[in-house]
Amino acid sequence: MRGRIRHQLPGRVRIGLERPLPDVAALTDAARAIASVPGVEQVEFRPETASLLLRHRGRFEPLAAALEEAGLLLLAPAEPVAPIDPVGETFERLERAEDLVGRLTGGRADLWSIAYLGLVAGGLVQLARGRVAGPAVTLFGQAASLALSRSVRRGR
Repeated sequence: MRGRIRHQLPGRVRIGLERPLPDVAALTDAARAIASVPGVEQVEFRPETASLLLRHRGRFEPLAAALEEAGLLLLAPAEPVAPIDPVGETFERLERAEDLVGRLTGGRADLWSIAYLGLVAGGLVQLARGRVAGPAVTLFGQAASLALSRSVRRGR
């Protein structure tokens, strides 16, 4: 059997086993072999989570080699997954877009000005189509929000 340490506390280790799991007889034999390792106090297989809960005395590290002899190969820990930061990522992309707009217009326009003009243009199109109450008012309201927040944005 092969597995990776999922969680570790003093005297307690949870090891995630690789699938497919061996049959029940092989798991029982492995549990007996692991339980016979000096320092191991209790072994509990949890097939529903494909894990092994091991309670032990002392430090775990010296037990690792003995566990391998008993039929459990411990693999290196999996690489941690970097946390997702959608807000930070969005700000980074907006800053890159802001820089691009500045370069393309020679510094005469910024992303907010273009967004404002786009919202006003969309509102005018909706007015021309006779859709005043919903789409046009919403677009003009968003354009006004951008215009009003411009002074706050400049103070950043």
